[in-house]
Amino acid sequence: MTYYPDLAPYEYLPETVPEGVELLTVGWLEPGHEFPTAADDLDPVFWRNLVTLAADHLVAATRGVHGCRFRHLFEADFQYRAVYGTRVLYLGNAEIRVVAADGRQLTAPSLVVHYIRDHAYQPPAEFVEAVTAMRPARRI
Repeated sequence: MTYYPDLAPYEYLPETVPEGVELLTVGWLEPGHEFPTAADDLDPVFWRNLVTLAADHLVAATRGVHGCRFRHLFEADFQYRAVYGTRVLYLGNAEIRVVAADGRQLTAPSLVVHYIRDHAYQPPAEFVEAVTAMRPARRI
């Protein structure tokens, strides 16, 4: 997958961005690039909404899949199919897009769910707020 710093202008699949929308990246992580981390105590509303977005509101789906390239202590390789509570998610082939309070849109690869849970990634406050408020971006 391509690395982008948090809140950088989105460039990955520009044809999926509606005209006039400012779209910023969140959670486009790769080894060799530092990222903020947080404690394991996730807000349950944020977590429930993030899993719902990853299960029911994905956009910019691709035919290929990107796996997690970080080292995993609990299994040999990251699996694209993962169970989160009662939901089974297939990660690595689409994006989660939400609308920030200021109207800008934020996009994260669906792997952001895995990065948050299994690598303690702390997304920017704007993303956390938009997910918690459950403001998915309109699909085109």
